[in-house]
Amino acid sequence: MCESCQDAEATISCVTCTGDYGWCHPCMIKSHQLLPFHKIQLWIGKCFKDVTLTDLGFVWYLGHEGKPCPRYGA
Repeated sequence: MCESCQDAEATISCVTCTGDYGWCHPCMIKSHQLLPFHKIQLWIGKCFKDVTLTDLGFVWYLGHEGKPCPRYGA
């Protein structure tokens, strides 16, 4: 069960975080958007596979507290 939403299956873990936690895809990205260098692993049915937040679809925005620039496209 996901540590954050307590609703979805926890298929992603973080080796860097202390404890034995697991997150669903959206909650992992949300909880680690300011921790882009943590070691992330994805459960693939039989074992964990090393992945990055980028592999999970995360886009790392510099500045604006990890959010897209509000003036982009304006």
